[in-house]
Amino acid sequence: MKFSGRARNALLSRGEKRKATKKSALDRGLEALRNQLGLGPNAGAETPEDNSHRGHAPLEVGDTDDHARTIFYAPDLDGQADPGEIVWFLAPVDAAAKQHSERAMLVVGRTRRRGVLGLLISPNSTHSHDGNWMEIGSGQWDSLGRPCWIRLDRVLEVPDHALRRAGALFPRARFERVASALRSRFDWN
Repeated sequence: MKFSGRARNALLSRGEKRKATKKSALDRGLEALRNQLGLGPNAGAETPEDNSHRGHAPLEVGDTDDHARTIFYAPDLDGQADPGEIVWFLAPVDAAAKQHSERAMLVVGRTRRRGVLGLLISPNSTHSHDGNWMEIGSGQWDSLGRPCWIRLDRVLEVPDHALRRAGALFPRARFERVASALRSRFDWN
């Protein structure tokens, strides 16, 4: 027989209630993994604790000219995101529904707060006529091989711990085209 939460709590002693409501960090982590793998009773559901591990809360967006800095190509596949590498992160799609989508960005710098600065990459062809977007062609950042665009007028700041994957290289010649646009339009060095 199943009881509602309130009825179950009424049947438990005080010590049993504490044990039932207090889970160890390991138990919470295992439960989150089971849910993400579709093995738990709440498969697919995310709790606020899950969100901190998944990395979609700390994303900041700013004007590119407010983040002007020296830009240089320096990828190093050492596990830390460097300028010239592509990284993926979870970005909000619908705040009301708490839905998120994995998005790619080109790393163009680092922050003092242990994060990266990046430019959003999109395969949406409607950007082809928008002056704030630059065509970059296809590459490892899009598994379907579609032509893509990169947004120049907005910079994303994402903490290292919120990055989902790192390691794809952006071609140097294309990076120099992006860097040149940032230098001429937004006073980057």
